[in-house]
Amino acid sequence: MYFFGKKAINKGRQPEIDWLKAICILMMILLHAYDDCSSEPGGILYVFIDYASSFLGAAAFMICMGIGMRYSRRQDTKNYLLRGWELLTVGQLLNLVRNALPSLIAWWATGDNMFLAQSLLVLQSDILTFAGLAFLLMALMKHLKLSDLRILIIGFAMNVLAFLLYCIGIATDNYLLGQFFGLFIMTDQASFFPLCSYFVFVAFGYLVGGFYPRITDKRALSTRVLLICVPIVVIYYALRMSVPFPFFPEFNSTDAYVLNPATDAVATSLMTLIALAAFSKLCNRMGGKLPSFVGHVSSHVNQYYCVSNVLTFGMMTILLATTGVRMPGVFWPTAYGVFITAACYWILKMNDEHLHFSVVGLKPPKRTIVFAAIWIATILVVAYAYPRVVEFAVRSNGFLLP
Repeated sequence: MYFFGKKAINKGRQPEIDWLKAICILMMILLHAYDDCSSEPGGILYVFIDYASSFLGAAAFMICMGIGMRYSRRQDTKNYLLRGWELLTVGQLLNLVRNALPSLIAWWATGDNMFLAQSLLVLQSDILTFAGLAFLLMALMKHLKLSDLRILIIGFAMNVLAFLLYCIGIATDNYLLGQFFGLFIMTDQASFFPLCSYFVFVAFGYLVGGFYPRITDKRALSTRVLLICVPIVVIYYALRMSVPFPFFPEFNSTDAYVLNPATDAVATSLMTLIALAAFSKLCNRMGGKLPSFVGHVSSHVNQYYCVSNVLTFGMMTILLATTGVRMPGVFWPTAYGVFITAACYWILKMNDEHLHFSVVGLKPPKRTIVFAAIWIATILVVAYAYPRVVEFAVRSNGFLLP
């Protein structure tokens, strides 16, 4: 294939990947502002972002993560294990700060069981938890010396298995057991990014990442990708949105987003390639220059995710604890989403320039102590809340949210 050379010549940061990650994280912040803080999400902007998340969303992040693995300086099994453990712990810290702490404070202040049940979302399968598990699984596959294609086949098989289990309807009455299974497959508990459903995207990105450094002509390759992939994706989504697929969850539903079953996963992967090709052409038009804000967001994706989630979920908890309702209309949630974006930028900018704080950047023994404290705090929250919960917050009851 004349688009690829034998040696890695396309090194360093890839501006089209930066663009994709930045756009996705900004849409995510607005979407979370609507979903968490609005009493009735609506409006043209919300509908656009909501549907865009079905085409790209978290899957695009995971594909970019898979590509990024191939650009990492250290790609050995030990480094993947370390990275996985770091992401799991940071994700757990987010669950503590975002879910457990504000919910427990609201529970002590109001006595409302909903908040106590919400505190148990400290065990949820969030995207950082998934990313940590994906790195651990990739470490195993690196240790077994599996080829890129075999890793992708395993990822696709996991995705199909997760969908089959969904169709069968496996369930458990034990909340904690269901939450554990939710790390791997979709359950009624807070299982938003199960490993079996989403690993296919990391595997696909890892495969693409093997070719990316050897691209010799991005402009020609981008044109070829658009010519091939756009018609396929347009036809597929036209059918998916208008014709019922047997056994598939409704398009743009929560189940569809969590599962990304089989052909949906293929279409989403092609959509990501289309987005990368389109942003590559945009970068060519801009002379290869990357706006500083886009670069900042792309290089701080995890931080933007964590800070914005604390601000959206925290605001929702405050509103429900004090007024019992969330923001009315469309204007205020939109304004709050814009505020969160600006707040994230300045908080992270200040940290980079003055504080230089990073949990994963701590040196032993502080790192060991902090990591242990995060997991011990999680155990204490569960031990305190679980016996006291009257009704658990699960998917089937809307997580008890009004």
